[in-house]
Amino acid sequence: MKNSFTLLEIILSILISSIVIINSAYFSKELFQTNKDMQNIEILKLDLLSTKIFLQKNNTSLEENLDFKDNTLYFKEKILLLNVNEFTILKKSKYYEISIKTNMRIKENWIISI
Repeated sequence: MKNSFTLLEIILSILISSIVIINSAYFSKELFQTNKDMQNIEILKLDLLSTKIFLQKNNTSLEENLDFKDNTLYFKEKILLLNVNEFTILKKSKYYEISIKTNMRIKENWIISI
């Protein structure tokens, strides 16, 4: 009787340990994937911010210097930003109004003074 009770305890311990280990592995996988997605989004935000700063520094004749084709934004025929889904630029009297959407995730509207 004592041996069967000990065997039952061992089986239950192994079962509980297995459940804990499987759930820990699943949680770790989900955490890793979430962190990877967040890292990609933050890298994309940094790319957009650097593009905005670049355009603020080179704000003369933006409507002529910027070109959008094949999901790529060009500045004076050189690649400025990849994976752009939407891009519009409107020239107002004292500023440019730029709308940009990248990777089907982030859409931003910028006001860049002339």
